[in-house]
Amino acid sequence: MAANLRVSGTHAYQLYREVEAVPPYPRIDPQRPRDEYPRQQEEHTHDQDEHARRRFRTMRKLIDDLMKETGIDRVDYFTAEAELNDLGLSILERELFNQLSTLKVSAATIDDLFQQIRQKKSAPLLEAGRALSESYNFFPVFVAGISEYNLCFIQLQLQPDEKMVLINEGIERDGCFFSEEKRLRLEFRPAVSAEHISALELNISILVAVSEVDDAGRRVILYQRPNQSYALYADKQINLSI
Repeated sequence: MAANLRVSGTHAYQLYREVEAVPPYPRIDPQRPRDEYPRQQEEHTHDQDEHARRRFRTMRKLIDDLMKETGIDRVDYFTAEAELNDLGLSILERELFNQLSTLKVSAATIDDLFQQIRQKKSAPLLEAGRALSESYNFFPVFVAGISEYNLCFIQLQLQPDEKMVLINEGIERDGCFFSEEKRLRLEFRPAVSAEHISALELNISILVAVSEVDDAGRRVILYQRPNQSYALYADKQINLSI
């Protein structure tokens, strides 16, 4: 078979034709410390840790202070939503009648408002509000910078009543009237759409929890249950021990 093999078109190997000096690898420098690049990675990791520590700084401070005295249960959103609705309604039933009576709102009008709430003509909303003030703080400790979290009933209808002097004068002067007491804030305005031209609209905000939002828009909500225990909800599982 060797006789049938034909080799053609070959060239003799030219010794050293493509052998050239290889330049040093640019990232290797004997004068450069061996751990320079690991240190850069450590600094990058450190920056990430610092960013993580900055998340929910105010809430962490409040939680740290509370946990010196008691524990805090983590809950899912559906549990938090149900419990905050129940908490807000209990506060409303306890405080609304007295506050409206002080403003000379008639018992019949108050009963009608409760009927509207029970019939859910105005479904409640849960939303973050203004910064929590020390005078309205309901925790045993106060940490500045935390935000209110409110259960809100909006666009409740009130029939006009000449006895509501403070409310009527405030609306005539400023276009609206506010009343705040304990954990209940009331806002009276002229009704936008109502059968009676002088009807009023009432928005109720009930302080049920405190919250904080990080740079990514994630929420953390903390509230106290009727049994005095504490519950915590976060949009994403967060290591609050950082």
